[in-house]
Amino acid sequence: MLGLDLMELVMLMIAAMLTGFSKTAVSGATLPAVALVAYSFGGKLSAGIMLTMLMVADLFGVYNYGKYGRLKDLLKVLPPAIVGVFLGAAVGSYLNDAQFKFLIGVTVIFCLVLLIYMETVGRNAKMPSSALFHGATGVVNGFASMVGNAASPIFSVYMLSMGFTKNRFIGTAAWFFFVVNIVKFPFHVFLWKTITLETARYTLYMIPFIVGGAALGVFMIKRVSEKTFKYIVIGMTALASLRLML
Repeated sequence: MLGLDLMELVMLMIAAMLTGFSKTAVSGATLPAVALVAYSFGGKLSAGIMLTMLMVADLFGVYNYGKYGRLKDLLKVLPPAIVGVFLGAAVGSYLNDAQFKFLIGVTVIFCLVLLIYMETVGRNAKMPSSALFHGATGVVNGFASMVGNAASPIFSVYMLSMGFTKNRFIGTAAWFFFVVNIVKFPFHVFLWKTITLETARYTLYMIPFIVGGAALGVFMIKRVSEKTFKYIVIGMTALASLRLML
């Protein structure tokens, strides 16, 4: 089916479910999905296939949690994130996947250490509120998203460090990645040529699994406390960042 052997097909189905799940529950679940798709399709091509699946899943995230997102939160990071997308598209042909992943992994580990410090020793500490801090965060997220659909752990650390509640967290992430992924789409089609009618066919067949993952996320998130949710995100982020560095 789809020119894939059984193992590759199973990997793609699991990745599709994780993609849907990441948009309605734990955003860090995107990274394992990225790894699974790369298993079947390799580096850059898998990024295009993942993007089309993410764009389908974005619709469920926005529909279920978009009302909790705040425009003022998005405006702090979205414009610089678009700059980061352009930067990622420009350098995408010159750096290999391993270099991208290692750089992003180091950045996420640094942010994660900072987050854990704030949750333990520095409970009264506050993240910088300057436009420079939010701008730099946006650029890094846009760049990481463009080169490997790997921005979710970084954005998770950013939102948790800003003290977002569970619903505000998911709603803000839903709108952020909805817009960023739309901006990325033309670069994958016309510049990198990683999205074609042939690759879009994979996403079309995976829609039922994306829907199933999104439904599972909605069911789960209503039964998870704020504290447990934060621990899940931290754990997923740690695993994802380590995976990027290997």
